Amino acid sequence: MTTQHGFEVRGLDVPRGAAPPTGRFGRMFPTLPGRPPTGLEMAERFGLPGGLMDGGDTTSQQDSPTLDAGFTFLGQFIDHNITFDVTGNLGRQVDPEATTNFRPPMLDLDHLYGSGPFASPLLYDTDSHNTKLVLSPDGVDLGRTAAGVALIGDPRNDENLLLNQTHLAFIKFHNRVVDGLRDGEITDVFGNRFPPPPADDPNPPANASIADLLSVRTYWDDLFAAAQQIVRWHYQWIIVHEYLPLVCGQDAVDRIDRHGLRFFDPGGHPFIPVEFAVAAFRFMHPTIRSDYAVNDKFTLPLFPSDFTEPAPTDPQQRTDLRGGPVAPEFALDFRHFYTIDGSRPQRAKRIEAKLNVRLLDLPPITDVPVEIGRQLRSLVVRNLLRSEVQQLPSGQDISRKIGQVPLTDAELATTGPIYLWYYILKEAEVRHGGGRLGAVGGLIVSEVLVGLLDADPTSYRSTYPIWTPTLADSEGRFGMAQLLRFAGVVE
Repeated sequence: MTTQHGFEVRGLDVPRGAAPPTGRFGRMFPTLPGRPPTGLEMAERFGLPGGLMDGGDTTSQQDSPTLDAGFTFLGQFIDHNITFDVTGNLGRQVDPEATTNFRPPMLDLDHLYGSGPFASPLLYDTDSHNTKLVLSPDGVDLGRTAAGVALIGDPRNDENLLLNQTHLAFIKFHNRVVDGLRDGEITDVFGNRFPPPPADDPNPPANASIADLLSVRTYWDDLFAAAQQIVRWHYQWIIVHEYLPLVCGQDAVDRIDRHGLRFFDPGGHPFIPVEFAVAAFRFMHPTIRSDYAVNDKFTLPLFPSDFTEPAPTDPQQRTDLRGGPVAPEFALDFRHFYTIDGSRPQRAKRIEAKLNVRLLDLPPITDVPVEIGRQLRSLVVRNLLRSEVQQLPSGQDISRKIGQVPLTDAELATTGPIYLWYYILKEAEVRHGGGRLGAVGGLIVSEVLVGLLDADPTSYRSTYPIWTPTLADSEGRFGMAQLLRFAGVVE
């Protein structure tokens, strides 16, 4: 949901063969050949308005049978957690020498915390001794500079209103955890109470020892670290126990727990497979609706109907879901996005090989040559061309590799070896009615996300595998509904 969405980061171009021991991206199926390229003409046949993957404006008949609308943006939030490059743009797509890890592929919320209070002080509230994250004075928006730039660890999380509000919910969750620990209302992840804070003396005595001064600073540092661990582990729990079962099926997660990872080996230097980054995790794109009910008063489109009109400078005049400052009247009512106490939220669009038409005609890109700019305004065309640049295997080849019978040409509504991304979408559509991913997509997404957690020595699965959420509700449940309620985002 940004004009640059679908364009790639430096270091994504991965040669065929085994994944390198360092670098950000690698291959999950290094021995499979790339799908024979078919070029721009076929990508246009699939991806331009009126093409094979044009799903029109979203209707209720396209609703997901299982997925609330909020999970689309939780998925985008997860994606931004494990991928980030401050230098990436369309003009520098191909750069095989750039393998620097701008963002380690770890599910540790570094896009929420930045580099921590010491290295990223602008993200933190000094009144809380840098234990809390900043937000707007009225609490309905991210903290911002005087120029309106969001004070967050990843600027992409302000690229649309729905992602902005998801990020804000995690900020509020962290801040509420800090309060609960400090006040003795909750425990750390191991069930221990945090000691009360030291006296807040703005003028310590002249004879105060260095040890005394350091002990006060250590208390606040320890409080932040304990809160951060709680937030990270509860977020990771949601990924494993709510998000993945919804999008991949509980059987995919159970299979990993019983038999381990079959095809993804993160090794000592975890990486992101291109099969995941360029195809499987882009299953989220079809789940984006053409408009959303933000709250009881406002329903807004993704983009303006006239791209030549600049975004309003007054946030109270918002007319679409583009990012930027948020006025109180446009704050999200999360009951429209998640099932909370019996609410009836809008659904995500189902997973299928069709995207809403707004994504096939994105806002113009200023730094792209005119002769190719029109085609690249289609998110489908971008995705399909990128898969060819990366020489991704066909969907049929990966299906056979994992021991499945591939979809037929009739099921795929096309012939020959097909793009992996398209295959994954068709597999979800044909085999599961668009409710969740099929065998190929479900395996790639579940193995990569669980594999990254298992490769992280600080994750709950590595540190304390039998841990269960300390902030669960009275029935032992913890998911997005419980997180939002604890954060005070919903009552």
